[in-house]
Amino acid sequence: MRLLALIDKELRTFLREPALVFVVAYSLLWAPYQAASQFTFELNRYPVAVYDLDQSAQSRAFVDRLRPPYLNVRRVITREREIDTVLERDEASAVIVIPENFSRRLAAGGAASVQVISDGTYTPTSQIAGAYVAGIAQQFLLARQQPASRRGTGLVDARVRIRYNEALISEWYRGLEELFSTIMIIAMLLPAALMVREKEQGTVEQLLVSPIRPWEIMAAKILPMALLTVLGTLGSLGILARAFDMPVRGSLALFIVATMLVVIATGGLGLLIATAARTLPTALIMAFVLHIPISFLSGTITPIEAMPPAQYYLTLLSPYRYYLEIGYGVVLKGAPLSVLWPDLAGLTVLGAAMFAVGAWRFLRQFG
Repeated sequence: MRLLALIDKELRTFLREPALVFVVAYSLLWAPYQAASQFTFELNRYPVAVYDLDQSAQSRAFVDRLRPPYLNVRRVITREREIDTVLERDEASAVIVIPENFSRRLAAGGAASVQVISDGTYTPTSQIAGAYVAGIAQQFLLARQQPASRRGTGLVDARVRIRYNEALISEWYRGLEELFSTIMIIAMLLPAALMVREKEQGTVEQLLVSPIRPWEIMAAKILPMALLTVLGTLGSLGILARAFDMPVRGSLALFIVATMLVVIATGGLGLLIATAARTLPTALIMAFVLHIPISFLSGTITPIEAMPPAQYYLTLLSPYRYYLEIGYGVVLKGAPLSVLWPDLAGLTVLGAAMFAVGAWRFLRQFG
């Protein structure tokens, strides 16, 4: 009964903190939808200029393909010295140069090449733009070759099939990635923030002199926040499914269990932060600082398989790594427990260890 009373107290305390309520509601319910609907790595009317040296019907037909929604021809260059001027003044982010022999090479059945001179100040976007132009050029070449000449070019006919996201709907993985990342930081932040607020207000001393056991105080900080996080996660999944027709192919119960495990694991880190931080801003900073290596070692930035051996083994210490495998596996792949059990076991062991460290530090300071 004392534990239930403490949980009720923590929930009422949380609801009296408008800032925390706003952060949790925004992060879990709105941020994943916003990331899915508004943020994209695809090109959208990328500004380019064209320098057509061939001035033929074929070159003009190729320029016609450089159109929205991906590319947008803002200027046609007539002299070579204009290239540097266009890039320096940000009139275009890339210049596409069509050589003089473009139409002759096409007529001879060869591969006509074009040159892309890019700004390059933001390398990833420049590389994506170059890949888009290369793809357009390849499609243009194949469209103008006769079937017999296509067979003679020796091109490899690679036909790609996508299993779990056939239409390559980017909103699905962007929304899920934002949701999973938010769960990690919210589960770490809430227990730390509420405990530090108790320290700031001086009510923690009242709890310590009461007949309440330290483990009950600790459980009361974790359990209600875990419940709020799980409810917010289910609400966010519902929004993504409704807004973008995103399927939930696997067991929702398995996903909830994995979410509870990751909340407990990162909640242990939250308890550790609560013992070290004296003010709420300090706790916020520490939570974000800890989130950086956890996220980096999860494989979201660099694939785990591409990491050096030493860094690869460090990824085993990131609960986010296991949670991503389980989350994407359940939601998009519909993977059963028989496939995901290694990640679930790793998350359980790591979560228990992280929670034990946080609980030990918490009981040592407040016990």
